[in-house]
Amino acid sequence: MAGEHARLRQAHDGDDARLAELAARIIDALSSEGFDFSLRDEALVSDGTTTYVYENGAAYPQLYDFLSEILHAPVPIVVNEAKFGPGEIIVGAGEKGKADAELQSAVKELQKLIHGKKTKATQ
Repeated sequence: MAGEHARLRQAHDGDDARLAELAARIIDALSSEGFDFSLRDEALVSDGTTTYVYENGAAYPQLYDFLSEILHAPVPIVVNEAKFGPGEIIVGAGEKGKADAELQSAVKELQKLIHGKKTKATQ
């Protein structure tokens, strides 16, 4: 969906209703209770941080461009002790259990931030 949104914005074909609909769908998906980033089970713990990478080596540049735009924040998007980026998420905790808990908390906070921008993003 984020890719389609980016293509429509770039084409600038004047289909504002379609852009708003896609933005609403993306925001709803990201802020839904069942949403979770698809991260590999393994994480790299080093120098007081824990780095999580997306499954299958995936990267999400268009999603993070969208999030950057609606949240008015640069990429990586920093929430609490977590930095969300298109290729990885870095958490400022050097112990995996603590990092997992911090990541869960940061994801919930990110979801609140995203949901709070729905009205403005869909106008």
